[in-house]
Amino acid sequence: MVEPVSTRTAPTARPPSPLESRRFRRVLLVLLALITVGWVLWTVRGALVPFAVGAVIAYLLAPLVAAFERVIPFRSRSPGLCRALAILLSYAVAGGWLTLAGLILLPPLIRQSTEFVESIPDYVKSANDQIFQWLDRYQTTVPPQIQAQIESGLSSLGSVAISAIRTALMTTFSAVGAAIGFFSAVVLLPFWLFYVLKDERRGWEWFYNLWPEGWREDVRAIVGIVDRTLAAYIRGQLLLGVVIGLATGVAMAIIGLTQPIVLGLIAGVLELIPILGPIITFIIIALVALATEPSKLLWVGVAFIIIQQLENNLLVPRIHGHVVQMNPALVMLLIVIGGALWGVIGMIVIVPLAAICRDVFRYLYHRLGDEPA
Repeated sequence: MVEPVSTRTAPTARPPSPLESRRFRRVLLVLLALITVGWVLWTVRGALVPFAVGAVIAYLLAPLVAAFERVIPFRSRSPGLCRALAILLSYAVAGGWLTLAGLILLPPLIRQSTEFVESIPDYVKSANDQIFQWLDRYQTTVPPQIQAQIESGLSSLGSVAISAIRTALMTTFSAVGAAIGFFSAVVLLPFWLFYVLKDERRGWEWFYNLWPEGWREDVRAIVGIVDRTLAAYIRGQLLLGVVIGLATGVAMAIIGLTQPIVLGLIAGVLELIPILGPIITFIIIALVALATEPSKLLWVGVAFIIIQQLENNLLVPRIHGHVVQMNPALVMLLIVIGGALWGVIGMIVIVPLAAICRDVFRYLYHRLGDEPA
């Protein structure tokens, strides 16, 4: 007799739930680690400010270190020693330029800064007197009602201008004071910078090895996007600040305004804030001209227009290239958002941060769609 064949099948193994998969656990572990590190960094953010400045300096020194490293003859036999020597040579060159600039610019800068700060109340009073003198000339032709409206508007404009001057000066001199404090008090910063530049490649390899092997290509690509965008923006914006500051200082000296070095410094520092920085600079310089040399106010406006045309049509396209690629209206909106979130620092960092987020989103969008990024 043939036994009937059983139609029952062996029970199949239950597929693991998403919560039990190894990939999910790894992703969860990475997210928890990132959240923990982010929370720790945010908690001690005040103590990390010198190291943030050091990171910016590292970005600025990296091309110089690479240039020295390429010309050292024994780089193939002893790459570690070659890298260390290139860093020391970069320190010597940067230190020499800073010392020379300090010897030339620091004494007149200190003197003019003191005079400028002490003269601010006189500048505001003289500017108001000059404006009302202009109004007095037209009292016979302007009706009293319109005069009242004009005076009210000028009072409001004066309050806004004084607030802008105060904010700009606080930003400028606090930045200068912070920089002086960092270079005089933070003894560990040069040594930290040395090891950051020396072990840069090894540190990145260690970071990449923290990720699962299948993710490393994408992590390298994203780090490359962030590095290229951030490095290009930092170097470009600082170069713009130096060029615009020098151009403004020279122009104001030619026009004959007082404290041209301070005015150039203010223009250079405020250049770090896109679009709004030059506007605040013009308000400050125009008020100084109105208070000291009203007849030269027109020349100040002409110089400002020329410098802005050179910046927007020649310098920005060449220095920033295709890094930012944002509409000016969007940049202004981002600056307002950054200022509301993190104050002056937010106004400075929001544009490169938005550019990085945009480029990373583009990469991930194409990568997840299996299209070439």
